[in-house]
Amino acid sequence: MIRAADYDKDLMDQTTPAGDRPDLQPVLQAAMRLVEANGLRGLSLRPLAEHLGLTVSALSHRFGLKDELVGALIAAAVAQDGAFLDRWLDHIAALQVRDGALMAEVADAILADLAGPEALRTRFYCELLQGAATRPELAPAVAAWSARRLAFWRAASAGLGPAAPHAPDLGEILHAFSMGEAAYGLAIGDLAAYRWLRRLNLRRLCCGLIPADNTEDLRQYDVFRAALSELEPSAGWTPTAWQAKVAGHISALIIAEGADAVTHRAIAARAGLANSTLAYHFPRQEDLLRAGMADVSDRVRRVAAPGPGEASPEYQLTSIETARATFALALVVGRLPELKAATADLRRRRGENYVGYIARERGAASIDVVSAQAVSVTGTGRLMLEATLDPAGNQAAFQLTDQMVAVALA
Repeated sequence: MIRAADYDKDLMDQTTPAGDRPDLQPVLQAAMRLVEANGLRGLSLRPLAEHLGLTVSALSHRFGLKDELVGALIAAAVAQDGAFLDRWLDHIAALQVRDGALMAEVADAILADLAGPEALRTRFYCELLQGAATRPELAPAVAAWSARRLAFWRAASAGLGPAAPHAPDLGEILHAFSMGEAAYGLAIGDLAAYRWLRRLNLRRLCCGLIPADNTEDLRQYDVFRAALSELEPSAGWTPTAWQAKVAGHISALIIAEGADAVTHRAIAARAGLANSTLAYHFPRQEDLLRAGMADVSDRVRRVAAPGPGEASPEYQLTSIETARATFALALVVGRLPELKAATADLRRRRGENYVGYIARERGAASIDVVSAQAVSVTGTGRLMLEATLDPAGNQAAFQLTDQMVAVALA
């Protein structure tokens, strides 16, 4: 049976053997729990040592200083992830996946596992990917993890035969789509309506963006898109006029650096305020995060689909900023559950603007909203990967989605 590591033999050389140490496994579990609760800022030696019942000096003596330990933990997580992915390659071989419809079902099951039993490690990967944008020391290890995932998706889809001339590699598409869905899966993966929309999108990616008959797909899409809007929002955050002015600074920092970067000191410096003044209006770090995320949600929603009489936000988000904003919002739902409804709303809206964009570019309504969703999520995933790991190469995301549409229309 082919393994993803066999598909690209250089990948295993990019990870450190320290990740194979058995005594590292409880440390990895503790580290992932801390990241789940507090983001990457929770991944420091003192809380990790306390969680394990060790002193900082004992932890450092056994596993090295922080940078060495974090590198070993990521390598251990990649090794765990590789074992999980190889088990799925065994299933794919046993199923003899040779057609797109079955590949779509398999891909959906893999994404369900990643957001379910493997959620702790998936969250760790997502937090690292988001954090690598401002912590360049993480980028090589995260790039190796991403390359391992890409090799898996290429191996998983290799049995489908050659793609259409000039078509993007299906493995590359599924890798990007899985990244675009990763945080959504963690945030709203328990909702059947979300999972149904994800399956519809995967069928289009694996079976063709323009089906001979899309009637049934569109009917299902309408039903489950509406179902996502029925999620009752928790009691919303109602800002004072003063808080509303500061919320824009918080959301800008979240988009640029992720939720971890939000501290009283960072926001006070960004807004030109005294720490004591900011702390009076936002007593806890959670209050800052809640305000920033509410502003992120409102900003992205109004860019995508302004309501009647509602103006677009003064500052228009770029595509990369929108991708990072929606990713950050979905990722923080585990810590702020009241944002779940906002995340579901943003996911159900995905693709609607893209239909109009393609119509303007191509001169006709060329693909429907189901395919537009699939392409949009794929583009977001590719933007997250490229903007984080290769900021100079983010045009690759636009090239991928443009190429997908062009081949479909041809």
